[in-house]
Amino acid sequence: MLIQSSRCRTFEYAVTEPSACAVGVAESELGKPHRFTECLVVSIALEHGDLVLGAAAAKIIRRLGARTKATSVVIDGYLRLPTHRERSSPRIDLLTDLADSLDLLAEVTERLTHSGENVHMLPFGWHSKAQAEVTEGPHAQHSLRLHAGDLGAGGGVVAALDVPAMQRFRLEKAPTFSPTCA
Repeated sequence: MLIQSSRCRTFEYAVTEPSACAVGVAESELGKPHRFTECLVVSIALEHGDLVLGAAAAKIIRRLGARTKATSVVIDGYLRLPTHRERSSPRIDLLTDLADSLDLLAEVTERLTHSGENVHMLPFGWHSKAQAEVTEGPHAQHSLRLHAGDLGAGGGVVAALDVPAMQRFRLEKAPTFSPTCA
């Protein structure tokens, strides 16, 4: 899992069109702008096997929100599609990974809401137009890589803060968000 966060003075998005695995959205939502101020915008790139990381992801996002004094958290979650090599593995099942991704995002949202955070999730699987005014400062932007250690051998969640740009899945300041899956 890759978590990218940006503390924004303003953030606005509107869903434009569904991808192949988009969740249902009311027709009235198409093109409707959603505006947030003084928020933490969090992009979560999910991968095969990330389902066990919900509690750790929520804890990290909660800390980032507190550190940046954000009044709300906006989450854009998407499934990073497996590479050609990964797809040939019998362990990879795209439909299961998609279902796990939706479950994980629901868990993170529930945990954040339960701890008192004001949380908004972008509709899963939708193309969106977005614009943001990102703040500056030492905690304005972070990129964290989480993965589960071998839980059977007593390993826990491993986190790496501020992952180098070459290891990121997509650019943070893209004018449009990528679809959840193609």
